[in-house]
Amino acid sequence: MPEHDLLASSLDSADPQPQDSTTQGNDAALTGMLTMFRTLAALAGQSPGLTSPLTTGVQPIAAPSFPAFVSTDHSPAGKSLPALFPAIKTSMLLDIARHEFRPMDLCKLDPASKFRRADMERLDSNTSRTTGTKDYPALHNLLIPLLTYFSVLQAFAALSGDAHATFMIGQGAARYSSHLMNLNQKYEWSAVLQYHIHFHLNHRQEMLAGSYAGWAKPDNLLLTKFCLGNVRAPNTSRRTAGKRERDVSSE
Repeated sequence: MPEHDLLASSLDSADPQPQDSTTQGNDAALTGMLTMFRTLAALAGQSPGLTSPLTTGVQPIAAPSFPAFVSTDHSPAGKSLPALFPAIKTSMLLDIARHEFRPMDLCKLDPASKFRRADMERLDSNTSRTTGTKDYPALHNLLIPLLTYFSVLQAFAALSGDAHATFMIGQGAARYSSHLMNLNQKYEWSAVLQYHIHFHLNHRQEMLAGSYAGWAKPDNLLLTKFCLGNVRAPNTSRRTAGKRERDVSSE
């Protein structure tokens, strides 16, 4: 005999005992519970599916799918770096592709640089010079040619068909540019400039080995050497203006 029939028959065969008037309320509640149990037992026998796990048949939520990448721009396939960057000398493009480009020569990539072209041509013959704030008086004087450098490097990777290297260079360029802007807010510009020059020199060796991930990571040793002892002084005019503002509001 099925279990639910045994349960029902056992419940039916239970003989009620004499009860006093004080337990009538409890008897009524018990009778209701017994009726409910009989009903559930009958339903379980008629519909076996009720006893199956609730998760049966539940479909997993599909992850959102990204659309296909669409671009209407012309592909640079078949073009060379000189064709993509006609304003830059082929010799400089070769230096960038070979990772031999010197960071102190970035100003040569900026046509609006105050560094005179005659001086550029005179120093093309491996003449060493010290790079300072005269060549890059402010952050934007460095960022403009630096972004051009990254554009050439990224185009070189794209022309080779290496999508991952193209992505790494683009990501590194964005993070490193943001890193320089944050440093310029905290430290003297001359210290940040020296940090950049040595940072670039160090990562030329990594790029020769095929790694471009270093551009996205700060160099703590160089930060300690060049920046930590050259914290930017507070802006006196801004501090004075703030003091006047507080004095007026307190009156």
